[in-house]
Amino acid sequence: MKKVDWTKQHNGVIQGEYSDVLRLMPDLKELLETFPDNPNDFIWDVKVHMLMPNQFPCIPNWHRDMVPRDENLKEDETKIDESKPMYLWLSGAPLTLFKDVNCNEYEMQAGSWKRFTQRDWHRGQVSKDFTWRGLIRACHKDLGINSKSVNNPFGNKEPLRRHTQVYVDANNFKW
Repeated sequence: MKKVDWTKQHNGVIQGEYSDVLRLMPDLKELLETFPDNPNDFIWDVKVHMLMPNQFPCIPNWHRDMVPRDENLKEDETKIDESKPMYLWLSGAPLTLFKDVNCNEYEMQAGSWKRFTQRDWHRGQVSKDFTWRGLIRACHKDLGINSKSVNNPFGNKEPLRRHTQVYVDANNFKW
């Protein structure tokens, strides 16, 4: 498989269909062909980061994705559906940390698809280097996310990602 040159990609795709990713980021075609599930059953996010040391490309605190919430926005454990997966793929460091059922932490492997569910706790790690990093996350459509739903807070009509944020620790980040 041809390696993706993340320095030549735009910011990515936000809550797009599989066809959107292929249209907007054709360099990912070979990589996406390795996806272990039916890609049309998922909504896709692709993020491209140009990172500096001490930047986090994603949420640095322990959290879970797509957990259902009640009318008061509190997590509702009774509505979690472990049969509907999400997948994560990273091009390289910094890698995401996950916790297993015994709360042991482990790093996901770069360059492979990590299957996880709404119950899986994970967090980002800080970049130690100047680097480009690609992230692909696919969420099963039956989890309630789609390109037209309230889960699209920006109301995007076009799934081309316009920006990619980073998180920093203001106590130790220097420009």
